[in-house]
Amino acid sequence: MTTIIDTLRNAHTTSSYLNLPAESLQSLYDTSYKFVTSGAAARSLRPEDLYSVFELHFFLSIIAGKDSEASAILTTLTDRFGQDSHRVGVLRSIYFEATDGPVKALEFLSGRQDTELGTLKRKIVILKSSNQTSLYISELLKLVDNYPSDAESWAELASAYLEAGMYAQSIFALHEVLLLVPLAYNINALVGETLLLYASSLQAASSSHSLATEERLLEAVKFFLRSVELCEDYVRGWTGVLVATKRIAEIQNPFSDTSKYKRLYDVARKALTKIVETKDASESDMNAAQLVLKNY
Repeated sequence: MTTIIDTLRNAHTTSSYLNLPAESLQSLYDTSYKFVTSGAAARSLRPEDLYSVFELHFFLSIIAGKDSEASAILTTLTDRFGQDSHRVGVLRSIYFEATDGPVKALEFLSGRQDTELGTLKRKIVILKSSNQTSLYISELLKLVDNYPSDAESWAELASAYLEAGMYAQSIFALHEVLLLVPLAYNINALVGETLLLYASSLQAASSSHSLATEERLLEAVKFFLRSVELCEDYVRGWTGVLVATKRIAEIQNPFSDTSKYKRLYDVARKALTKIVETKDASESDMNAAQLVLKNY
């Protein structure tokens, strides 16, 4: 019995069932089905473990297309934990989405409290998959307003703004991420990349170089340098330094002294060349470094 419980609990905790081949997934479903229908679960498990095992079987039932089985699990969980349980509410929204579509799921979630983390995240997932950008961003804003210390939510908001071409807003959201995880070198590089895109959009809009464009490029270099300060062999950071300083050096009538950026360009090129020569990076990073060195 203990072995079965451990197997089911591990599958739920790690979400390993999402990557199982069909035969193994069926075997796990069969094991789960026998356990939850035997009555042993209710007798032997603590409430939290009981919920986990039943939740796993719910997901397995949804994946297997066994809607009636998933519905039965929902009924059991509702009877045990109550219809006001936010975790049960999330599962019910997943059931509605699987059986009746996203509109029905959103209709159900709209009747739940907006401050429930699970409810907000489910709305966000559905809206994102439905390509409802404005509503998607609106719900993300509610999420970070209610849970401002959730770095993952800020990062998703930044990504949503970026896809919408709202570069200033994306950068603001990324700054919030850095307030929570200041040593995240990848986020520093992402800020730099977003600033490069912002600079390009400003230049395209004005059809000429401007102080605002130059400021974004100079700021981008700072964030790329911060990323390689935190991780000295970070290819993405060094490629950012190379691209940004190259663009600064090509400005014909700069508003500020660009001589130091020409020196930084040489430093970045040497760093990337060394990484390529020593093969001190993953294959994808090596390819990216070689491409940037070739084009810049």
